[in-house]
Amino acid sequence: MPLLREVKIALAGEQALERCRLSLTADPAFVEPRDWRIDRIAPGDELAIADRAVRLNATLLDGLTESLRGTLTLTLHAEDGTELARERQDVELLAHNEWGGLSSMAELLPAFVMPNDPAVDRLLKAACEVLRRAGKPDALDGYRSKDRARVWQVASAIWSAVAGARLSYAIPPASFERAGQKVRTPGAIMEGGLATCLDTALLFAAALEQAGLNPLVVLTRGHAFTGVWLQPVEFSNLMTDEAAALRRHFDLDDLIVFDVRRQNIWHNSRRKLAECGPRPGVDIKRRSCG
Repeated sequence: MPLLREVKIALAGEQALERCRLSLTADPAFVEPRDWRIDRIAPGDELAIADRAVRLNATLLDGLTESLRGTLTLTLHAEDGTELARERQDVELLAHNEWGGLSSMAELLPAFVMPNDPAVDRLLKAACEVLRRAGKPDALDGYRSKDRARVWQVASAIWSAVAGARLSYAIPPASFERAGQKVRTPGAIMEGGLATCLDTALLFAAALEQAGLNPLVVLTRGHAFTGVWLQPVEFSNLMTDEAAALRRHFDLDDLIVFDVRRQNIWHNSRRKLAECGPRPGVDIKRRSCG
């Protein structure tokens, strides 16, 4: 996801500009400075900058433990260095473990699904034991069986492992689905034994993904929960725009959803899906598809 989605220079004067320079700076220095050399802009022209790639200051951003206000500044200079125009844009820099919510870069939520965290492997080991005790094959074999009932068994065993961790419920910030919140990693959740509904939904999604299944994170007003496809399908986009699509697939037994607060599968899931907002579902598998 580009930091600079669009940069354009419009020349309203009557004289062309030649050999000018557009510079980018940041305060604090969360991106490296960059210059663009521009040969010529004719009067009335609008020049779009195609190459907008910038290098982030990973050290600074990774060290943020609280959100911070920053500024991006674009300055246009004439050939002799004279400043011709300046544009400033305020930017909110989030803590390294903070999701901005649906109102700000909702597409970044899958970044907090961490299947390779060692704590996820411990959950999957516990899920295998759940399957063994139930007299079922203990392999976490994803969709290889091509059997929805088998996928249901594996997903339920993983959820039993999550529920068996006996996590204490932490109340999330108000309107977290819109405004965002800080997110605990799987390791932090398992070590501290405390999680919000979003934390638990992401933890469960990570375990499902590591087991070869396709999870979803579903957001309603003030709540988050996890779904899983019972067959190897996915939505066409990362963000699902219509709650009706979720309800339709639920009615067709294409997916099931789990209540992260009650520690069981929702039997009133369709009613809860009716409470979804305008972009309720995040299909985690789609993050690898751009």
